[in-house]
Amino acid sequence: MKKIIVLFAIFAFVGMGYAQEGNKKLTEEEALKILEDCRARVSDLNTKIENLKSQLEQLKSERAQKEAQINSLKKEIDDLKAEIAKYPTEYTVEKGDYLAKIAAKRYIYNNAKAWPRIYRANRDLIKDPNLIYPGWTLKIPHGLVREFEVIPGDYLWKIAGFSWIYNNPRMWTKIYEANKDKIKDPDLIYPGQELVIPRD
Repeated sequence: MKKIIVLFAIFAFVGMGYAQEGNKKLTEEEALKILEDCRARVSDLNTKIENLKSQLEQLKSERAQKEAQINSLKKEIDDLKAEIAKYPTEYTVEKGDYLAKIAAKRYIYNNAKAWPRIYRANRDLIKDPNLIYPGWTLKIPHGLVREFEVIPGDYLWKIAGFSWIYNNPRMWTKIYEANKDKIKDPDLIYPGQELVIPRD
């Protein structure tokens, strides 16, 4: 602020000097008027500076809040990644295992009724879902199913009832509506058909 006052004082002094060179002396009233104008400008500039300082502090506060939110989200993402990493994509069969027992494990599906999902993902290896052997490495699929391959014994009611599909057999019509181009009769679906599983 002192620099601003000095600059305006110099400006006023120079202005007076120019007036004197033109053989016209400033009156005391004119000089005071120039000084008052300078003070008014300094006051306006100081007001603007204070407003800018206030805005700057507000922006700093908002930035700090955003950084806190970002750090919180990063921690949440890291926690989720750590949790996801616990869920294996493969499982090696141990003595005494059977599909329902494997599916019931906490970091598999935590749901014994989800065993058909393991069976369906490993049909190249498992010929009979009641017979699996120690040492076998089974694929363990996770995530939302958006496509579904029909196998012998499937029907829309059964598919909709799977825990990893809708867990509600009555929602079979949703699958039917999404696959009318493939399904002419909802009571007739065939092995090998790829059905869309809508998720909206």
